[in-house]
Amino acid sequence: MNQSKSTLFSEHSATKQSHLIQYNEHTMSPALVAVGYADAARRLRASYRAQPWDDVMLLPFMFVWRQAIELALKTNITDLAALRRQGGDVDPKVDRLAVEKRLRSPKQSGHNLERLIAELEEHIQMLHLQAIPEQILETLKLLAALDNGGTGFRYAGVLNVSSADINFDTIGVALDEAFTLLEVIVDAATNGQGVSWA
Repeated sequence: MNQSKSTLFSEHSATKQSHLIQYNEHTMSPALVAVGYADAARRLRASYRAQPWDDVMLLPFMFVWRQAIELALKTNITDLAALRRQGGDVDPKVDRLAVEKRLRSPKQSGHNLERLIAELEEHIQMLHLQAIPEQILETLKLLAALDNGGTGFRYAGVLNVSSADINFDTIGVALDEAFTLLEVIVDAATNGQGVSWA
């Protein structure tokens, strides 16, 4: 008899359309997961009521934005490296396996936003694309400076700032604008055609 192992998902199987949410690893991509994180951050922002208890959502809010931005950076790097290869670039740094290894390795790019931003800028320059607007670049760099290890928003007391009074609205707008720009880089580079993987 072939019984599948129980999981938290299987123990909470949907029985009605009204409470259904689906997970399928074959339809998920880093870009879609980034969109999910961004959507979660936007929903958190919409729930803000300027009450003292709202303070507890700051780190989760920053965490999901950071995850969305990290995944968007990695997606762009992967796609722009592919565009460079398709254009005939034979630099070993843009080899598909080298890019994948670099983006997964904690010792190389991994979760380091500063390195990811620098690599994205290099690809943009090599492809002669429009530079990231200075205001967006500043937001990305300031986000990276808060959390250089990639875990700062997951735990208390790990950020590079011990306390701050933050304008929740403006920080939310800045992060949303940065993510939105990252979402359109490849479309702008390919006139909306995307990157073929043949």
